[in-house]
Amino acid sequence: MRLIEPKTDRIVKIPVICVRSFFNRAFSQRHKTHRAWSMAAMTLALVLILTVVLLNTQTGFAVYLNGEPIGRAKSMEDVTAIVTGAEEQLKDIFGHDYSLDRSISVSPDLGVKADDTENIKNAIVGGIDGVTKMYVLEVNGKAVGAADNAKALDDILSSILNEYSTAQTSSVKFTDTVTVNYRFVSNDITQDTALIKTMLEPSNTASLFKLTVENTEQKQYTKEVPYYVQHYNDDTVYEGNSVIKTAGAAGENLITENTVYVNGSAQLSQIISTIMTKSPVTEIIADGTALRPKTASYGKYIWPAAGIITSPFGHRTGFGSSNHQGIDIAGSYGEEITAADGGEVIKADWSSGYGLLVEIQHDDGDVTYYGHCSELLVKEGDRVYQGQVIAHMGATGDANGIHCHFEIRVNGSPVNPIKYLPK
Repeated sequence: MRLIEPKTDRIVKIPVICVRSFFNRAFSQRHKTHRAWSMAAMTLALVLILTVVLLNTQTGFAVYLNGEPIGRAKSMEDVTAIVTGAEEQLKDIFGHDYSLDRSISVSPDLGVKADDTENIKNAIVGGIDGVTKMYVLEVNGKAVGAADNAKALDDILSSILNEYSTAQTSSVKFTDTVTVNYRFVSNDITQDTALIKTMLEPSNTASLFKLTVENTEQKQYTKEVPYYVQHYNDDTVYEGNSVIKTAGAAGENLITENTVYVNGSAQLSQIISTIMTKSPVTEIIADGTALRPKTASYGKYIWPAAGIITSPFGHRTGFGSSNHQGIDIAGSYGEEITAADGGEVIKADWSSGYGLLVEIQHDDGDVTYYGHCSELLVKEGDRVYQGQVIAHMGATGDANGIHCHFEIRVNGSPVNPIKYLPK
């Protein structure tokens, strides 16, 4: 860059020559009339005032772009710095070196206050063909596109962030440096908002400007808190038995968890708070230490007879009741029938369709039935032990074959014995 620099010596020296000429004439006529002395004094005062004004006047430079004035600089050093800065900015705008060459010229400009150098530089850059001032969207310092208003670019960024937001999103942001600035830019930059968005889409792996979106989702959920089990010895419970005195109950925690996603893919989950909303209840179990009588119940059943099941529990067709309340175990006449568990005989007698029947009430209140017996070996009020022979198999009552009809009643209602007997 070569500036046209004017010479200013003559402009400054002209007033000095006039002063010297005046002093010579003034002092050479010292003997003239009083009127001449008065005029000389007035002229001298005028020259002194002019000298002071000249000494306090700054010499400046008017700056021109292609012949058009664009501002005033204080010195040629300032002009050089302004032009150099403008060329650097134009290089950034066009992507290649740019020389202002002889587009810039200057001329002396006395007594006028200098303009802000940034304003002069902007006037130069803005006056170059192919340059315009718009809102420019930049990613990591690189211009992507431009628009006449900032909202159009902000809407693009907002729409991308919205694509990665859900109802649980607590924060969403770009990890890149994304800015929208009002500045000079090349007219060639794209202003197609649809194209700008395509270039910014995180899924566009082919784009140099694809953004990275980080969003944090916060969710709350409950999680069960297990309860503890506490045992203690109890001499009111038979040895080998355990009784739940206080049933355990699980507690509940309210969990708040943050999960960080990058472009929709989960990267990190972190629990940020745990609040117990329901305390667990400790289960207390009494373990028996009392000596068990032989006839005490175990709470578990054994098979009362060996054989095959000829009629299951529940609905049936054919002979007998359509709602079978037990199971039929077929065997040989006179075969032994044993107590399924220890307890007290509460019935040992004939009972309508059951024929000869034994009922045993166990320590937990359950009752077992043994029907169609050919012979009873116990009587009401007897205490029997598990496995004790209480009767012989037969076909008394409503029976179409030799078998043992076996029932288990819980709280007075018949249940399927198969679910309580060992496999």
